[in-house]
Amino acid sequence: MLPAYISHLLEKGKSQNTIISYTNDLNAFFDQLHIRPDDFVTAADVRKWIHDMLHPIDIKPVAISTINRRLNSLRSFYTWAAKNNKLQHNPMNDIQDLKTADEDNEKIMWLTEEEFENLLYIIRKKPVKSRGVNPDEKYRRDRAIIYLLTYAGLRVDELSNLKLTDIDLELKRIRIVGKGMKVRSIPISNMLLAEIQEWLVFRVEMAKQKAYVEDFPYVFYSQRSVKFTVRGIQTMIEGYSLPKKKLTPHMFRHTFCKWMLKATKNDIEKVRRLAGHSNIATTSIYLKDSYSDLTDAVDALPKF
Repeated sequence: MLPAYISHLLEKGKSQNTIISYTNDLNAFFDQLHIRPDDFVTAADVRKWIHDMLHPIDIKPVAISTINRRLNSLRSFYTWAAKNNKLQHNPMNDIQDLKTADEDNEKIMWLTEEEFENLLYIIRKKPVKSRGVNPDEKYRRDRAIIYLLTYAGLRVDELSNLKLTDIDLELKRIRIVGKGMKVRSIPISNMLLAEIQEWLVFRVEMAKQKAYVEDFPYVFYSQRSVKFTVRGIQTMIEGYSLPKKKLTPHMFRHTFCKWMLKATKNDIEKVRRLAGHSNIATTSIYLKDSYSDLTDAVDALPKF
């Protein structure tokens, strides 16, 4: 039954990384419960699995964000199985995601303006250790990537697959093929436009030194590939991590949503469309104040 479900995910246009993640989560569930995909499962089985992940013996508890991701994988699988009469019972009907404390969930969710400014300084000053990499080329490429992630809210796979033909400088917009092959257009701000133009002009100059670059259709390339891979982008960004804060590509997407809500005075529908969220509930999480915001509010109380 699992191969049929994977075929279903492919038909829906799910990315290879998403399919691998779903498959790993499902296999972990089946292996730990010693069952097969078509075996009868109850909500009690799922709750026991959750309990075992929260209270393991002799190992570190699984992060709540990871548990919720695994539950989402199960929810998708069993909903499909029940809908297609593969199983008569959906054990996930009464299973809700776990909730986390705001400070644990929001602390590393996005960057402050000061942190973003510090990051730009780090990118400029960080030495290049890779062989055969032009330091100026790496700086310009990495800076352009950071700006696109932050000021266009792209997912890392969307950035990796971004082609030169997807950017319309005249109309100032970017065409993005997102999850489920859904297409959206993102307006380019004047500041982001300047960053993109600077990279594209430099890219033309690099094509004169590296003839193969001219034939690459993607906006960002690596020394070994026609496009900068998802894993390559993740590694690059992790290398710029700030003190006490590990950076991930998705953190910049969070930053985009948080900053955009502030810029639009909490116009959640605009942010939803720009971010490409299918459900407005996904966007609404950014309406929460961060823990530091709450701390500032408490500190602002009258002092006597």
